[in-house]
Amino acid sequence: MGHTPDRPRDPLLAPLYSLRETAGIVGMPANTLHTWARGYRYKGTDGRQYAVDALITTTSAGRGPVVPFLGLSEAYVLNAFRVAGVPMQRIRPALTNLEREFGITAALASEQLKTDGAEVLWQFGDETDDRELRDSLVVVRNGQLVFKDVIDRYLRTITYQDGLVALIRLPRFTPDVVVDPQRNFGQPTLASRGIRVSDVRARLEAGEPADEVADDYRIDLADVLALAA
Repeated sequence: MGHTPDRPRDPLLAPLYSLRETAGIVGMPANTLHTWARGYRYKGTDGRQYAVDALITTTSAGRGPVVPFLGLSEAYVLNAFRVAGVPMQRIRPALTNLEREFGITAALASEQLKTDGAEVLWQFGDETDDRELRDSLVVVRNGQLVFKDVIDRYLRTITYQDGLVALIRLPRFTPDVVVDPQRNFGQPTLASRGIRVSDVRARLEAGEPADEVADDYRIDLADVLALAA
């Protein structure tokens, strides 16, 4: 589940994005992202106040960036699950179960987390002594085994390293745009040239002709126009 580290030592935990920037990169409503990052409270029918925990990792609240690449990755995967049709009332309990039963944190950024478009699935490894479960896909909600081929079409835009998200390809962009914490401080970057998308757009918004921008960056005019769109 989402947590708030005080002194990030891991590069994945260094704050890079504001909440609004994170929502823009992931391609989702800012209000929804804020709820995932901060949690929320509500009043039940019994008149009592209830708190719902955050789902994605953030750093301490304050000015400037508060979301690390790990948190952006969690938001990206969570949004992918939501778009695939997995209901939130299945996602939250699944993540809670993984943390409470197996001590698995940041499950959303793990290579072992999958979906078939209806359920949250987990591919168990060394965290279980059950030989039947190990290396099998399991529905977190009820422990049912699932065939691996049902999840082949999901989350193909993610590259993992050491079991965690390392790079994300943003499918809504043409040409290929990646988010990589090792490149341009995690800003969306044109994969072929290492140029930030925001730099291309800024020059176009300033009134520079698209063909001149393309020449300067040595990229196709069609790609410049696509990024502008």
